[in-house]
Amino acid sequence: MPIFIISHGTLASSIKETAKLIIEMRDDIYCLELKEEESLEDFKCRLEKSILSLKDSNDEIIIVSDMPLATPFNAAVMLMKKYNIFHLTGMSMQMMTFLLQKDNSYMTAENLCRRALEQATEQTLYLNDLLKGEKNN
Repeated sequence: MPIFIISHGTLASSIKETAKLIIEMRDDIYCLELKEEESLEDFKCRLEKSILSLKDSNDEIIIVSDMPLATPFNAAVMLMKKYNIFHLTGMSMQMMTFLLQKDNSYMTAENLCRRALEQATEQTLYLNDLLKGEKNN
């Protein structure tokens, strides 16, 4: 199933390039980045064309947007009504390295998204609190 990373500026391609340094990546990863002059409708059309060029309308697809309620997010939400899209938002390296791993390509879209979200939550730490805990022991 294809995975689309969508973002403002060059964040999507930067996340993908950085992930390549950390993991062995699956092959079906695509980046789409909002251009400064691009409207929501233009970005939505570009995203839909990219989706249609890769898949049948009944196939599962994962979209990860950089942040909630912004243009890339809204474009994906609009297309969720038409396609079988599993949408994660608020991307982090923890989430993305799990999601993009070649070893995880056997998982269903829903399970992969849920596990990626768990990874992001489990691996996001406020180190000061951890260090305070060690000093108190």
